[in-house]
Amino acid sequence: MPEILLVEDDQTLGLALGIDLRHAGHHVTWAQTLSQAQNFVEKQSFELMILDLGLPDGDGLDFCADLRRGGNNTPVLILTARHTVDDRVAGLRGGADDYITKPFDMVELEARVEALLRRSQWIDQGQELQIGKLRLEMNQRRAWDEAQEVTLTELEFKLLEYLLKRNGEAASREDILRRVWGISDSVQTRTVDMFVSRLRKVIEPEPSTPKHLISVRGVGYKLIV
Repeated sequence: MPEILLVEDDQTLGLALGIDLRHAGHHVTWAQTLSQAQNFVEKQSFELMILDLGLPDGDGLDFCADLRRGGNNTPVLILTARHTVDDRVAGLRGGADDYITKPFDMVELEARVEALLRRSQWIDQGQELQIGKLRLEMNQRRAWDEAQEVTLTELEFKLLEYLLKRNGEAASREDILRRVWGISDSVQTRTVDMFVSRLRKVIEPEPSTPKHLISVRGVGYKLIV
């Protein structure tokens, strides 16, 4: 039963979400403040966090960013009334994996929860995945090109893992630097480009015309399985 941490201060909405998610087969821990959420995170691990932004004791976006800086990669679904494009961009760049605005349809929320859980469970369960020439087993940190094992660094695995979790959505170089390397986006570096170039050589049949690890003009990179 997937463990979900729900961080929501609205009593009516929190109760409704808890009932619906439990009915869908999830175990839900409900925090109504960021301090409660921090306490739960320190005591146990979760497969998913549903996070409101306007909490009584602070901003959920700051809480999410702090989690990422501390190395916590629990998938985060932001659930908030902040609905502008700038709000969404800030949420995703702050470390969230998905973003949904209030009011919302419960069916859509359930679908997004299931999608995030599927992505994380694939990596946790160590299922093999084929990307171009490369066959991967992420939790064992092993890769093969046909029968020959390929050596990838831990950072290369972390980069692939991050892009896989985005499920085909593009990630900017700045986001990748923060989430994979833990480097501030104020640092100007071509580190990401260098790692992508290396990975293309082992993934793509034709690295000069990539079909899996793709550049997105003006944004960064995305991974197509």
